[in-house]
Amino acid sequence: MEQEPKPKSKNSILGGLAVLGIALVKFKVFIFMMLKQGLSMFIMIGIYAMFFGPIYALIVVALILIHEGGHYIFMKFFGLDPKLPVFIPFFGAFVAMEKLPPDQAVDAWVSLAGPLVGGVTSVIIFYLGAQMSSGLMMAAGSTGCFFNLLQLIPAKPFDGGFVINAIAKWVLIPGAAMVFVAAYLLQSPLFFILGLFSAFSAYRSFTGQVSERDLIKPATGLEKVMIGVAYFTLAGTLGYIYALSSDQLVSFLPANKT
Repeated sequence: MEQEPKPKSKNSILGGLAVLGIALVKFKVFIFMMLKQGLSMFIMIGIYAMFFGPIYALIVVALILIHEGGHYIFMKFFGLDPKLPVFIPFFGAFVAMEKLPPDQAVDAWVSLAGPLVGGVTSVIIFYLGAQMSSGLMMAAGSTGCFFNLLQLIPAKPFDGGFVINAIAKWVLIPGAAMVFVAAYLLQSPLFFILGLFSAFSAYRSFTGQVSERDLIKPATGLEKVMIGVAYFTLAGTLGYIYALSSDQLVSFLPANKT
């Protein structure tokens, strides 16, 4: 014989409504976060499309998203509670993490993951463009290589600064100078501001005014060697591929056609 279901009490109904309310609030927060992160990406696509055309804009922003995806995946793997990426036109994007890395080796690998994943993808795009005689794909791949190569500059807040910090802190000094060189070559006020930030960060590193992130456990000798090999191999590869590209590639962009 089947048992009759008991009528739900007032408390259980209120409890269920409370759970539903909390779930809806959390869902609304999630949707808001998705819109905020997604909005910055679509704004970047729109701005790039005005200058270079929609296809090129989509490819470049996708490469930046893949770069940040590399950071996100490694942060997730090491349990650092990453946030979704936020995009900044003509500069790139960033992924924030809630927890500090346990040591400088993890910090270095997390920082290197973006240029590694994004750089390899950019090389593949460039290669496919060359095989298909697509100047647009070659230009996008070349731009991706350049973007990831810039991120390897050994100065904070670039990815390379946190990688080099695990190997040899003194490299942050010439690294800061490289940011000013990049600002001059690119005629970028933003890079000049970043150069000031990099110089100040290097100064703090040698005067004891370090951040909490600088106080984590140092990398071992073997870890430094492995990180160094990966860093310089990636930088050399991206530099070589970017050097293969020529000024003629830019002529394929719609904004430059006459």
